[in-house]
Amino acid sequence: MNRSKTERTTLWIMAFALLVFLETGLFGNGNVIFFFLGAIAMYFGLQRRSKWLVLSGGIFIVIALLSLWSLRLLIFGMLIYLVIRLWKGTPAEEIMRPLKETTRETQNGIWKDRLFSSQSTPFTSYEWQDVHVQGMVGDFYIDVTDTVLPKQTSFISIRQGFGRVKIELPYDLPVRIHCSVLFGECRLFDLTPKRLLNESIHMKDGYDRTIGTEAELIISIAVRFGDVEVIRK
Repeated sequence: MNRSKTERTTLWIMAFALLVFLETGLFGNGNVIFFFLGAIAMYFGLQRRSKWLVLSGGIFIVIALLSLWSLRLLIFGMLIYLVIRLWKGTPAEEIMRPLKETTRETQNGIWKDRLFSSQSTPFTSYEWQDVHVQGMVGDFYIDVTDTVLPKQTSFISIRQGFGRVKIELPYDLPVRIHCSVLFGECRLFDLTPKRLLNESIHMKDGYDRTIGTEAELIISIAVRFGDVEVIRK
């Protein structure tokens, strides 16, 4: 059976990641430390909104990546592929079309899937849209008190690698929460914050009455390393 385009792309990414791992592990490429220093600098830069830390982290990451002969081999292979496609008469617009399609923005004007970014709801009233977002490094802040939820069920789904997730809810809103943390602290409403180590917490609040067609909210949060806070105000 022919593999899908996504499966083929995933296999190529895994093969390249394995090549990088072999280079750093077997050939002792010490420059990989620059990558981790860059990632740490970008994380704290985003938290403290320091453009100099973010810029320094980006420079460290670029230095680390350019020092890998496996990355140079990938760039060389991509150039050879591009030359072959152009030699066969493939229009440049067709070659660049996948890149243009991936940069097309979605209809959600608030939340974007980004590797390095701290995002929050506006500081004024805004129109509600269900949240389905994921990232690698950064913080998420969602204030549900500055919007009006539609009747019945709304959703918040967040997948984050490193960072903090904070959600503020109105007092009268029924909510169901599923929180999964590899390592971090979880605080739900007025309960004592709990340190989690590869654990999950399920909780529901505000269902002591019949809600019928009233608004309710389902929250699903998965964080690898970071803190989660859901409170009412």
